[in-house]
Amino acid sequence: MTDPALFAATWIADWNAHDLEKILSHYAEDVVFHSPKVAIRTKGEKTHFTRREELRPYFSFAFQIRPHLHFSLLTICQDRQGLALIYQDETGATATELMELNEQGQVAFARVLYDR
Repeated sequence: MTDPALFAATWIADWNAHDLEKILSHYAEDVVFHSPKVAIRTKGEKTHFTRREELRPYFSFAFQIRPHLHFSLLTICQDRQGLALIYQDETGATATELMELNEQGQVAFARVLYDR
C-alpha cells in the first residue's frame, strides 16, 4: 500500500494549495465517491459520483464558495485496504474521509463523514 503519511501530507497540501488538477490526480478514473454534500450540490439528483470527472465541478465549487478553504490533518487511521484521514477545516469542523486505494495508490472508493 502507498505510504499513508506521505499520501495524507500530499493530499492535504494539494487541497490547501487549491490545486484542482493535483487533487484530482489522487482519485482513480472510476472512483466511487460518497458524501452527503453530493445530494445537496446536485439538488438530489445524485447521492454519489462514479467518475473522477464528476469531481471536477464539485471540488471547484467548494473553492468558489470557500475561498479560504484550509485543512489541518488531525490523524490517519489505516488498514490493508486503505486509510481514513481525519481533518479539520478552517471553520473548526471535522471530517473523516475513508479511502480505499487501488494498486496505483489512487482513491478507488471514498466516503466522507462530517461532524456538522
